[in-house]
Amino acid sequence: MASQIIKVLNIVDSLLNIPRIGWIQRGVPRALAESVGEHTLLVSYITLILCNEIRRTGANVDASKCLSMALLHDAHEALIGNVGNSVRSMLTDWRDLEVRVFEDLGFNEELNNYFREYRYGLSIEGKLVSIADKLATYMRACKYAMAGYSTEELINNYKELVTRLTDDLPSDVREVIKELIAPISTWCVSKQSNNDKG
Repeated sequence: MASQIIKVLNIVDSLLNIPRIGWIQRGVPRALAESVGEHTLLVSYITLILCNEIRRTGANVDASKCLSMALLHDAHEALIGNVGNSVRSMLTDWRDLEVRVFEDLGFNEELNNYFREYRYGLSIEGKLVSIADKLATYMRACKYAMAGYSTEELINNYKELVTRLTDDLPSDVREVIKELIAPISTWCVSKQSNNDKG
């Protein structure tokens, strides 16, 4: 147990120092580019809000499991770095590779199972964390666009991804998520419009 906690320090230190490559590729300076660790924190907060709101409807969602998955969802990048989507799309077994790398981090079997559930979308909690992950990237792309960086393609792609993932959920859960994320699109568009005028 103690050695696992010590390993976590190294994982967190690595994640806080790995920039997300998509931002670098779009001209965001390394000093301003969101790290994998910052992204993980944002995903965790979004997951917390989504899962708690869905639980209020009476849906059977395990918020603790959601948060565990959110905190772990990119932990494997401490070993392999943040790999761009263009490279990921070349590998048909990318998810399998991520699962194998995650297992090398030395977490217990329960956490390994959580990661598999998230990565393969095997549970409602895994699907919600996947939506939170895409929503976090969408929101960050909006912020970078407001700062003048070329992230419009990501904004469009991730907005579409969030919509597609949300549409695959049961109707009661889908409606809660749509209600929660609707103001985000309005915020993104209005901020971009204001930025274009300035």
